[in-house]
Amino acid sequence: MRLPRPSASLVVSFLALFISLTGAGWAAIHLPARSVGNAQLQNFSVGNAKLRPNSVSAGKIIPGSVGAPQVNSSQVQVRVAGPCTAGAMQSISESGDVTCTPVLSNEYGAATQGAVSLSAGPATQILSKSLPARSSYLLLAYPHAVVSGTPTSTQEVEVDCTLAVPGANESINEDLAVDLGADSHTLAGSIPLALPVVSSPTGAQTATVTCTDSATPASPAPAVAVDATISAIQTASNS
Repeated sequence: MRLPRPSASLVVSFLALFISLTGAGWAAIHLPARSVGNAQLQNFSVGNAKLRPNSVSAGKIIPGSVGAPQVNSSQVQVRVAGPCTAGAMQSISESGDVTCTPVLSNEYGAATQGAVSLSAGPATQILSKSLPARSSYLLLAYPHAVVSGTPTSTQEVEVDCTLAVPGANESINEDLAVDLGADSHTLAGSIPLALPVVSSPTGAQTATVTCTDSATPASPAPAVAVDATISAIQTASNS
């Protein structure tokens, strides 16, 4: 009995099946080097599983192809979003947002290294402090006077102190009055002084504290010693 001859379409079908089953293995063995390029690769056909660890370096990345959307902000700090228009930068979030905080005013100060004895005649300079130029300040000074003597009767002693900035033609004067008697040979007190000073466009300014004393009756002359502090709080700057 003769078997029926297969049709041409059946032969073609078997041939196609054979090629489909063996073609991938043949291609893996027989494809020439560098014969598969971008044109032969489908989009998204190469994923993380096909990449060896550390196989992609910075030299393999196109400049500008990786930006903030591709960066894990919990691992890499993105670019700072902007500056602080007032105050100082306190912190930067992972997204680049800035938290600002107010800045304390600059403060400059000085203090005497021991008390200064007043002498008869012109006022005695107790303390001075040079201040940076092109700024306005609130000056605070605290002269502290100690008055001692041995009068035969009640003697009124007055201590006058002045806080001044000669270059700015600004000054303030206050006084302390005490009564010395036979039972009180030493008395003390403070003279608080406050003075706002506008900025100087020409150069540094100098704040000074000077003091003088007078007594009634004048004899015997009392001994007056003064120590002081100066604090200058910057209120504005034109620099």
